[in-house]
Amino acid sequence: MFSQFGQLEIWCDAPPYAVVRACNGYGFHSPLDVRWCNMSRFLNGEGQRQDAFGIGLWQWLFGRTKTSKHTCTCGQSLPDLKKYGFSFLSEKVDDYLLGQCRRCRTIFWDAALPLPE
Repeated sequence: MFSQFGQLEIWCDAPPYAVVRACNGYGFHSPLDVRWCNMSRFLNGEGQRQDAFGIGLWQWLFGRTKTSKHTCTCGQSLPDLKKYGFSFLSEKVDDYLLGQCRRCRTIFWDAALPLPE
């Protein structure tokens, strides 16, 4: 029965699970239960609301122009990202830039670029 639908593709926009779980200790609100968005992909337009009745249509209807300021999908300003380091017993994990939306609690993240030597 399930073969008629083909393969199911699951796409996750979160860092490794160990990092998500460790964010509890850094003071993030419910990191296991909230939406995660890679900031680079989000700013490139992926993961943003694309429906016909999105905010862009309402702005056009009421004569407002689009602003260049990026916002979360809930309309709140994007959070500032801070650098966090993660080390686990088995390995050192890369540093990440993390920030959480104050309204909808989405956690935005990106891999921190290493400093040049």
